[in-house]
Amino acid sequence: MIPLLILSPLILLSALGAVWKARPVHAALLLALALALNAVLYLVIGADFIGLVQFMVYVGAVAVLIVFSLLITRPGDEAEEIARRPRSLLPGLVCTVPVLAVLICSISRVSPPAAVEAPAFSVEQLGTALFTTHAPAVVTVGVLLTAVMIGAALFARDAGKKPQTPSDS
Repeated sequence: MIPLLILSPLILLSALGAVWKARPVHAALLLALALALNAVLYLVIGADFIGLVQFMVYVGAVAVLIVFSLLITRPGDEAEEIARRPRSLLPGLVCTVPVLAVLICSISRVSPPAAVEAPAFSVEQLGTALFTTHAPAVVTVGVLLTAVMIGAALFARDAGKKPQTPSDS
């Protein structure tokens, strides 16, 4: 109970900071912190597999998100975002409050789960299967994500700008 009381406010504050920050790098780092704290919470409550997946997939992917956001955004985008914020606060709250009410209502009606048996498939067996039998799929996903990131960076370039060559200097 103590880890939940310590980690929950930290997760909430870092998630709110990730939403509120206008600079993509700050938002991505706060998102990484929220996801890492979430993974720690999973590990503390005994959900080892989910905690490890959270660290590997989500926290690891945030490093790519930081690079991606730096490649896509241009200087000055933050100023437009900061100027737009006061106008978008009320519509955001109008959308958020009903969703929050439904979530709280749903959570309050859930009965505690019955005791669950230990899984027959351990994390070690899953890791061995993933990186031996399914290694080509893991590598394919990595290559695909890299290609998407490079394509997005090329798409985000200014079309009217001529690339600078060493002879232009």
